[in-house]
Amino acid sequence: MPPQASSPGAGSLPAGRTTHACAQCRHRKQKCGGFTYGIKCRPCTTRKVKCSFQEEVMDLRHNPYLRMRSSKSPTASAESTSAENNFCLSPASAALIPALMVLDRGDGQAPLPGPEGAEPSPSDEELPRQVRSLSSRISDLERRLVASQRDHHPSPPIISPASFPNSDTYSFSSSPGAAITDGPLKTLNRLQTDDSVELEVHDPISRPVLTPGEAYVIFKLFFSHGHPNAPFLDVDIDSDPDRVRSNSTLLFLAILSVGARFWSASSKTSCWLHPRYTQIVRLLDAEIMRVTLRPRQEDHKLETVQALMLCAHWMPLDISSDGKRYRSRFSEAGAWHCLGLAIRWATSLALERSCHLSFQRPDAVTRTDAQRFRTMLYLTESDHYLALSARRPSYLNPEPLNSVIENFLRCPYVQPTDMRLACLFQVAYGAHFTGCRPITIESVEAFDRDVQLVERRFTSNQGGQSMDAMSQHFPFTSLRWYQLSYTCAFLDNTDQNRRTGQALMWAIEWASQILIHLSTSSSQEGADHAPNPPQLEPDPAVIDVMSFTIDHYFVVIAYAAFFLVNSWLRNFVDLNLRPHAQQPGDLPSQDPSSSLLFRLVDVAARTLEAASPPEGHLARRYVPLLRGMADIILSDNTQPQPMNVETSAATTDATNLQEQFPSHLGEDLWDMLQQAGLEPINWPNLMDDTHAG
Repeated sequence: MPPQASSPGAGSLPAGRTTHACAQCRHRKQKCGGFTYGIKCRPCTTRKVKCSFQEEVMDLRHNPYLRMRSSKSPTASAESTSAENNFCLSPASAALIPALMVLDRGDGQAPLPGPEGAEPSPSDEELPRQVRSLSSRISDLERRLVASQRDHHPSPPIISPASFPNSDTYSFSSSPGAAITDGPLKTLNRLQTDDSVELEVHDPISRPVLTPGEAYVIFKLFFSHGHPNAPFLDVDIDSDPDRVRSNSTLLFLAILSVGARFWSASSKTSCWLHPRYTQIVRLLDAEIMRVTLRPRQEDHKLETVQALMLCAHWMPLDISSDGKRYRSRFSEAGAWHCLGLAIRWATSLALERSCHLSFQRPDAVTRTDAQRFRTMLYLTESDHYLALSARRPSYLNPEPLNSVIENFLRCPYVQPTDMRLACLFQVAYGAHFTGCRPITIESVEAFDRDVQLVERRFTSNQGGQSMDAMSQHFPFTSLRWYQLSYTCAFLDNTDQNRRTGQALMWAIEWASQILIHLSTSSSQEGADHAPNPPQLEPDPAVIDVMSFTIDHYFVVIAYAAFFLVNSWLRNFVDLNLRPHAQQPGDLPSQDPSSSLLFRLVDVAARTLEAASPPEGHLARRYVPLLRGMADIILSDNTQPQPMNVETSAATTDATNLQEQFPSHLGEDLWDMLQQAGLEPINWPNLMDDTHAG
């Protein structure tokens, strides 16, 4: 503990004792030690509580550092006394004296006069010089304090790398009686403690960016249209914007960033984004950066995991430098990393090891237990979903959750969408046993059987109950995609000579079902048997679902179309997706515009166009690619190439296509095309159509 100074004429105090303890130490009946250079006693500093010495900082009776200035030491010169009498300190400057004295000495101890009659020490002889140095530095600090108060803005500053100016005169606002100097490590450490002044406020209502009414409408948009696509939030609890705002700023911003994408969806304007959407995204980015790099104790909660999951499924859009166009951040790598952050936070909360324990006794389950289990259920399913899509390993073990999933579905806090979520999880559980990388066709057949059982159970459990729109399309979206991606993972692992046969035809069937489900039932009836079948018309119900769906669903549509077109280019199937003879002379003449392949790709392109505005929607990112595929089918110059023809031009065209692929389509889709198990060989005219789109 620092030595204590005595008043004039009094003897020095024993080390570690003081004649005046703070109120907190007196209440706890413990040793205090008196003032330190931190304006607090050491016990209060250790416990991180307010010390009564902070209110007595200007009291000469209790503050030994102020008594130093009035004490008449034998070594004090007339020059130093005159300097002290002519210099007037403000309260803020007086609070800075101890910290500055520590900086001057560099040993963590403030210089104190010795007892009367003692011989002067070398440090005492330096006191006049130190006083003059302190006077000069305090004057400079006061000038900077006045300048910062003059330039003070009403809104709190955001602490980010871009918000630190290069000028040395920048200072943080602080509470009365406390000052922050530039430089010492102790000052920097104090910025990371819990202060009464909040330095980082990212709440969009306090900034202000949104009004409470706008936040209410955006929440309503999200839970009525967006949430059914990723139903891991508790609708009864999390649909209240005031509650979410007070509990987690990050989750509040994440929900707003998703709902604000569909602000004008009902009006069918050219851009659905909220007028201040970019400002909402900036606040979301700043809050994610803070939670990731400077987490607080209150950030360790379930809401942080949920917010990161929302960002992984609906990645924000950025505006171009000219302020006229929007571009989605979505990529397989971006979604993978964002979901990885959510997994890290879930691991730190021990969700994987603990969320299922409460359901071993279903009668004692609480709403919080249901929220934790539902979130972990969807996070585990998403982990395996991306593992199949991006050909990456899964991280979470679904077995503990699977052991109690039936108890979860019987708990009183179950939601209507939980049955669909449980079925998705069980499909992911089936893929888990092969590590999402099957190596035998028997594994593919077994997984297909598991998916059929899950689909049958889902249909029987719904019975005559009314289903939400997403549940009605569930078998033809998520389940078919699991079957297609699992089979493609097998084709990717197997030998190139074995990439034909039953597994390939299964994949073609499932890709066809994904696309044909986009059309109305009336346009499907008898279409394949008519001599000139009509075009497939997009289903309005599907369009409504796809307008608000998660980002990855658009990849599902584009990938299914590519898989079919590439299979035709490889001469595995004809234009009606039927296997045919391998010799080019045996191929029958077909009208491309009336073929099933063209009609499927065409309805996919028109569905994405109808489901999105011209600007600010991820669906528009894949429309040029689908239009290019349709033009390849219609082109007279493009003929399917036989399997037994090997040319170097095919490899060259594929390489050039990868190099020329436009950046606005995203590298993630191209990676998926290469990993499909069927390499693209010749795509003439695709680049011109894509750039024109």
